[in-house]
Amino acid sequence: MKTTIKHGPESCRSDPPTFTIETDEDYALALCRIKALSVQDGSSFRELMALKDAVRVWETDHPASLSPESVSAEPPSSS
Repeated sequence: MKTTIKHGPESCRSDPPTFTIETDEDYALALCRIKALSVQDGSSFRELMALKDAVRVWETDHPASLSPESVSAEPPSSS
Protein backbone atom coordinates (compact mmCIF):
# COMPACT_ATOMS: atom_id res chain seq x y z
CA MET A 1 0.00 0.00 0.00
CA LYS A 2 1.33 3.41 -0.88
CA THR A 3 1.06 6.26 1.60
CA THR A 4 1.61 9.91 0.76
CA ILE A 5 1.94 12.64 3.36
CA LYS A 6 2.69 16.22 2.39
CA HIS A 7 4.31 18.07 5.27
CA GLY A 8 3.78 21.79 5.68
CA PRO A 9 6.17 24.30 7.20
CA GLU A 10 6.90 23.84 10.89
CA SER A 11 4.22 26.36 11.80
CA CYS A 12 1.56 24.62 9.67
CA ARG A 13 -0.15 21.27 9.96
CA SER A 14 0.58 18.52 7.46
CA ASP A 15 -1.96 17.58 4.84
CA PRO A 16 -3.97 14.46 5.66
CA PRO A 17 -2.31 11.23 4.50
CA THR A 18 -3.51 9.55 1.33
CA PHE A 19 -3.41 5.81 0.88
CA THR A 20 -3.44 3.83 -2.36
CA ILE A 21 -4.53 0.23 -2.02
CA GLU A 22 -2.71 -1.89 -4.60
CA THR A 23 -3.50 -5.49 -3.67
CA ASP A 24 -6.15 -7.65 -2.01
CA GLU A 25 -3.78 -7.94 0.96
CA ASP A 26 -3.56 -4.14 1.24
CA TYR A 27 -7.37 -4.02 1.17
CA ALA A 28 -7.62 -6.57 3.99
CA LEU A 29 -5.00 -4.72 6.04
CA ALA A 30 -6.80 -1.39 5.53
CA LEU A 31 -10.10 -2.89 6.73
CA CYS A 32 -8.34 -4.40 9.74
CA ARG A 33 -6.71 -1.05 10.58
CA ILE A 34 -10.05 0.77 10.28
CA LYS A 35 -11.63 -1.67 12.73
CA ALA A 36 -8.70 -1.32 15.14
CA LEU A 37 -8.26 2.45 14.92
CA SER A 38 -9.57 4.32 17.91
CA VAL A 39 -10.15 7.96 17.05
CA GLN A 40 -8.52 9.78 19.94
CA ASP A 41 -6.91 12.76 18.26
CA GLY A 42 -6.77 14.68 15.02
CA SER A 43 -4.04 12.49 13.52
CA SER A 44 -5.97 9.28 14.16
CA PHE A 45 -9.12 10.82 12.69
CA ARG A 46 -7.25 11.93 9.57
CA GLU A 47 -5.74 8.45 9.15
CA LEU A 48 -9.16 6.85 9.57
CA MET A 49 -10.76 9.13 6.96
CA ALA A 50 -7.88 8.53 4.51
CA LEU A 51 -8.15 4.74 4.94
CA LYS A 52 -11.91 4.85 4.42
CA ASP A 53 -11.39 6.87 1.23
CA ALA A 54 -8.83 4.35 -0.03
CA VAL A 55 -11.18 1.43 0.72
CA ARG A 56 -14.03 3.22 -1.10
CA VAL A 57 -11.83 3.73 -4.18
CA TRP A 58 -10.69 0.08 -4.09
CA GLU A 59 -14.25 -1.23 -3.77
CA THR A 60 -15.38 1.00 -6.65
CA ASP A 61 -12.52 -0.14 -8.88
CA HIS A 62 -12.74 -3.83 -7.85
CA PRO A 63 -16.44 -4.63 -7.36
CA ALA A 64 -15.89 -8.40 -7.68
CA SER A 65 -13.04 -8.31 -5.19
CA LEU A 66 -13.21 -8.89 -1.48
CA SER A 67 -16.23 -7.74 0.44
CA PRO A 68 -16.00 -6.75 4.11
CA GLU A 69 -17.87 -9.93 5.03
CA SER A 70 -15.23 -12.12 3.37
CA VAL A 71 -12.29 -10.35 4.98
CA SER A 72 -10.99 -11.59 8.30
CA ALA A 73 -10.57 -9.09 11.12
CA GLU A 74 -7.07 -10.49 11.55
CA PRO A 75 -4.22 -9.31 9.32
CA PRO A 76 -2.82 -11.92 6.92
CA SER A 77 -0.16 -14.11 8.48
CA SER A 78 3.38 -13.62 7.26
CA SER A 79 4.48 -17.16 6.46
